[in-house]
Amino acid sequence: MNDNKTLKSTWAAGFAVASVWFGTHVGGGFASGNQVVQYFSSYGPLSIIFPILAMGLLAVVMYIMVKFAKLSGFTNYKDTYAALYPKPWMEIFFEIFYIVIVVAAMASAVAGAGEVLANFIHIPYVGVTKVIMNLIIVAILILLTIFGVKLVVAASTVLSVAIIVITALMVVFGLTADFSSISAKLTAEYGVELVPYTDSVGESIWRGILVYAAFQCVSIPPMIAASNDLSLKGVKKAHLLGWLMNGLALAASAWMLVKWYPLLAALQNGGVEGYTTALGIPNQTVLALIGVKWLLVAFSVLLFCAFMSTCVTLVYTMIQRFEGKFFPKSIKSEKVRGIFVGAIIIAICFAISLLGLTEIVKFAYGYDGYYALLVIVIPAFVWGIPKIKKLQAQKKVEQ
Repeated sequence: MNDNKTLKSTWAAGFAVASVWFGTHVGGGFASGNQVVQYFSSYGPLSIIFPILAMGLLAVVMYIMVKFAKLSGFTNYKDTYAALYPKPWMEIFFEIFYIVIVVAAMASAVAGAGEVLANFIHIPYVGVTKVIMNLIIVAILILLTIFGVKLVVAASTVLSVAIIVITALMVVFGLTADFSSISAKLTAEYGVELVPYTDSVGESIWRGILVYAAFQCVSIPPMIAASNDLSLKGVKKAHLLGWLMNGLALAASAWMLVKWYPLLAALQNGGVEGYTTALGIPNQTVLALIGVKWLLVAFSVLLFCAFMSTCVTLVYTMIQRFEGKFFPKSIKSEKVRGIFVGAIIIAICFAISLLGLTEIVKFAYGYDGYYALLVIVIPAFVWGIPKIKKLQAQKKVEQ
């Protein structure tokens, strides 16, 4: 473990680490609005507070795990979870969660990019068109994975900042737009009625707080690694700031989409031409309804790039993770093994992507969230807290 004298405990250092969590969370899936609608906005105004609670729960779970890692001298999630569980081999439980959520994230990014592209050029994202759009995305993904990984990594920070700024502007425009006039005009024109919110408090709490927080445990590995230079006080500050940054941004997006959900759902359920997938990329649809063309173009381009960046980064990460295990004795070349692993991963992601962004977010993220509650969230409290107390007693760490 690092010398305590070199460890950082300032708010600035905490903010830098909190930004890692924020960057992991606020990607294409968040910016599209699809996750926000499914887990929050479709349940009505009450759901606006759920992002704060969900991110609070996640902050506590991550704080427990990062603190445990710091006290144990670990800098990666594999060692941390091998020590957390009663048996080291049980670390495979986290690995399963992590691989499933990463593959789902890649597939949803392919589907999301394909849908953004189809919406932008005004082509219905259904049937053969869906296959063609996703194949185009896969072709671009292969080229970028082979030739453009360094470019994507270099541009990721700028891209993240840009998508955050544009998304913030979109939330402002969405909240201030004249919803009553727009909805009255469209419902009368197409003969549809505004769709009511899902009236189920229990379901909204379960999905909007517990399940959402659970599948966002995907942020634990980067937070453990990023917190290496922080002191325990710095770790606490990082998670407090991360809670506020992620919770407030998510709540603002949910607030805006709560306003527009009844109309978006009405247009989609009514099969209105041009809006048959209105809830697929709801933020893009809202901008189209408002009619702010420059913001719609900027948002569509940045969201497309964000999805592609997510795809390339995660495919490259999975290649690094599994390349060494792919016939290392019979295939000596690392590049050849990498190509085979990449091809398999991309093929799997393409197949899953045909389900569509909405179905992937609903089922893959949802069921992995259920699993994460059992193997990540609960163990953090059951085994993590007692082990932290024991380590603190042994090391006599000052709080």
